[in-house]
Amino acid sequence: MKKVFYQAGMIIALLLLLRAEALAAAVDMADMDMQFVDASGMTGYYVDMGSLDFQNDHEVTAWVEIVRADKDRLYLYRIHFDRKKRTYQILESVMAEYATKERLGDNSAPTAVTAYAPGSPMESVVEFIFSPQP
Repeated sequence: MKKVFYQAGMIIALLLLLRAEALAAAVDMADMDMQFVDASGMTGYYVDMGSLDFQNDHEVTAWVEIVRADKDRLYLYRIHFDRKKRTYQILESVMAEYATKERLGDNSAPTAVTAYAPGSPMESVVEFIFSPQP
């Protein structure tokens, strides 16, 4: 019985170590084409133009980066937008230290569909995505 508890403890410790190593890995943004969209105070909003996946003329999924310079944090979100319904849904997210890109956490559970307000940063992101680019 002691051996079973010891083995279970070792397996749990190994899984925690693997999870910690995965979180400690730097966020790889080398292949992203981040374009500046908007800023509000110390927060900047960017869209990876290479990640755009249009479902139709009013729905798109994209990677969006939000940088909080005052907190040395970046938040990378894969978001589904519906321009016609004026909604968005975060499909997955990553939080990292901005300066080093060290991953601090992630979440792959989609959030509830949320409406965005006129004049909000999310509206700016959507309008940027759907506007003609040079």
